[in-house]
Amino acid sequence: MRKTCGNILDNLKGDCYQILIEDCVPVLRKYVMEGRMFDYVINDLTAVPISTEPEEDSTWEFLRLILDLSIKVLHPSGKYFTQGNGFSQSESLSLYEEQLGKLSCLVDFSKEVVCVPSYLELWVFYTVWKK
Repeated sequence: MRKTCGNILDNLKGDCYQILIEDCVPVLRKYVMEGRMFDYVINDLTAVPISTEPEEDSTWEFLRLILDLSIKVLHPSGKYFTQGNGFSQSESLSLYEEQLGKLSCLVDFSKEVVCVPSYLELWVFYTVWKK
């Protein structure tokens, strides 16, 4: 990570940033209740679920909960960053994009396909913002 981030990760808290390593749902709920807003939210969870089966609805509901809470704490001009999945997982990526339309506020998004050498495949990354 040092090649990518320099020494920024040597300290988890700085003058204008804090990196939290904990369960995001209680933290996001607390921040929503406090009315806290952030310029950037980086979601480094595992990728979009591969399954498109109905029995996996709870996985998609959990993902949507995290998305919705993250967007609620996002400053109106802020950006939410997350990884999607492998480029070949077009159906699950479409389902993820459908989830973006089910949030408590309207959002728009862009996506970028990048070769991730450690994954040995093309990967989709999303940037989401409030409309």
